[in-house]
Amino acid sequence: MTIIPPTHLVDRAGVSWIAYLVTTQLGWLFREQETSDIGIDAQIEVVEEGDIPSGRSRRGTGHLLAVQIKSGMSQFAAPADRGWWFYCDAAHVAYWRNYSLPVVLMLFDPESELVFWQHVNGETLIPAGKSYKVLVPHDQRLDTSCSGELGAPARRRAAGRAVIPNPSRGSSVRQADYELASAIDLLAVAMGKTLDEAEPQDFTLAFASRLRALYRRVGAPALDLLTAKTGYKTAQISSYLSGTTRPSRGRVVAIVQALIECAHEKEIKVPGHLMDVRAWERMWRVANRPGMQKMVKNKARKGASPL
Repeated sequence: MTIIPPTHLVDRAGVSWIAYLVTTQLGWLFREQETSDIGIDAQIEVVEEGDIPSGRSRRGTGHLLAVQIKSGMSQFAAPADRGWWFYCDAAHVAYWRNYSLPVVLMLFDPESELVFWQHVNGETLIPAGKSYKVLVPHDQRLDTSCSGELGAPARRRAAGRAVIPNPSRGSSVRQADYELASAIDLLAVAMGKTLDEAEPQDFTLAFASRLRALYRRVGAPALDLLTAKTGYKTAQISSYLSGTTRPSRGRVVAIVQALIECAHEKEIKVPGHLMDVRAWERMWRVANRPGMQKMVKNKARKGASPL
């Protein structure tokens, strides 16, 4: 019989409750990390301001926060005048400081079902012997009132990044079809096939070749770095780049955005069409739909131009 410790249930309750509050109170996106816990449990994407109950569609902003979640009454065992002290070791602090996104700490109280938060940065981290401590204020609750202050570091970080072009939908479609038509044409020649003989699996490989091209263009960053930015396992990312596994549309977007971020951090200039997320989504869609592949084959025969 499998034995489930109480702490596991409390930890899962904390993650689930925070995900619920983020989506219902703030109207933001919550993405739990899939890797083992090494200091970051989830990422939150800020969504443009607007009245949640209105039913009006809102847009994601691409402004991200990394979240460390701690659950249970033991997290509130060190009270302070304005809240509670959270103690952390030097290894976690080093990881947070090197993380590519602003980090926020969230404490879940299972008795009151309240969540309290604090940004983790040079101002809030206080040395405490060989470790550190962070004051989590009791007035910083995760609810509708905290969106401005909670999301501020993500907005500031995004403001300093390279501007990603946002071309028209038609332009993105033409560029995507051109990229995939060129890739499948080259792949067919390399495999000794004609375009008519190209199969759906070949389109998966052609798409992977485009993804590898972007990967190399931004300096072939370590897979561990991409894992930290996306939450996907290194083996998964490697299989997506090789074409042995077909990623979901959401994962393609996350990996492309992570690669663009790597380019910005290294001050590597990337052609605008490679930063067009909509074009990547189009290529992914074609690579997964045999009916659309006939159209791309025709464009490959004609030597289609993106213009």
